[in-house]
Amino acid sequence: MIDTNHTDALLAAVARIEQRQTAYEQVVHQVLDILDVHKEKLDAILAAATREPGPSPVLAVLADILTSLREQESLLADLPGALAETIRDEWSREPDVNSEPDADDPATRPAWPVHLGDRTGERR
Repeated sequence: MIDTNHTDALLAAVARIEQRQTAYEQVVHQVLDILDVHKEKLDAILAAATREPGPSPVLAVLADILTSLREQESLLADLPGALAETIRDEWSREPDVNSEPDADDPATRPAWPVHLGDRTGERR
């Protein structure tokens, strides 16, 4: 006669083994799904790496940037002459310091204060 305690213990052990086996099978299926996704990604990378590249829009963008920089360079090169001309125009409009400026005529007023203070910025 078989001891029922041993039989019950064996049945419980087999049930635990079956539960663990089911859990391991679920984990293995998840790992296989992950590996399938990795395989698809690697296939896509390999396909992209073996394909010849097409024309890049970067060259056109860089050419536009270069054109813009050259235009700015020419403007900056002309800047000293333009500033000198503007200063000459301002000096030619400056009233004679010996005569009294007409307070009502904006053309005879200086563009900046005639009497500047000391180096601290105070006016006299």
